[in-house]
Amino acid sequence: MALKEHRNDSLQSKSLNFFKSLTLFTNLPDGEVMRFADAAQIKHYKKGQLLYSDNEQASFFYIVCHGWLKLFHTTEDGEIVVLAMLTKDNITGQNALFEEGRFTNSALVVEDAEMLSIPLSLLKEQLRANNQLALNMISSMVQNQRRHELQLEQCFLYSAPQRIARFLLGLCPALEQKDGAILTLPYDKVLIASTLGMKGETFSRALNILREETGIHITGARVTIDSMERLRKFADGCFLPPMSKD
Repeated sequence: MALKEHRNDSLQSKSLNFFKSLTLFTNLPDGEVMRFADAAQIKHYKKGQLLYSDNEQASFFYIVCHGWLKLFHTTEDGEIVVLAMLTKDNITGQNALFEEGRFTNSALVVEDAEMLSIPLSLLKEQLRANNQLALNMISSMVQNQRRHELQLEQCFLYSAPQRIARFLLGLCPALEQKDGAILTLPYDKVLIASTLGMKGETFSRALNILREETGIHITGARVTIDSMERLRKFADGCFLPPMSKD
């Protein structure tokens, strides 16, 4: 019996630490955080599954534990506009609280994912009673807005090859290293191009320039970087052949 209680305490502690590491739940009392942890359900999704649709009535918000999620809008002409790519520790769907309980975009699973679903009604109830949670919610929304702004800035400030270089650098765990690295692209190249604001042809041309200028090697989803320092210098600005930024 004592061993079982110890295991339950350990799991509860891990769950508590995970939730408190997220901006939405930081600086909240343990008891209030555990209300969300206790209400959360783990769900698994396969690549290609639609998590929710734009303007759909929302019952839950979600925390990504593993995998990748694409947030997007579909225009009247049927064109898909990628808004963001979310992975581990990202939260989505909570903004429905401010849109009459409806999702403000669509979300598609682009790599097999594990997520926590939490009743949106619980978040609404706790926001009314907890000023710190309300401040955290605002902070989380500001961080998301800032990420969107930075994404737009990159489209204006950096060439297509530089944007790809900066994307690759963002996937590397140790940016300070000068030697090489091997990494795996998190999702397919068509989606990467869309995320970086490029058409397929532009992405292909930009990738060829990046190979020539930095010596990277890409085979399928595998990327070999011979020199991190060379890639960083290229990403920060160097002579580039003129090409379209779209």
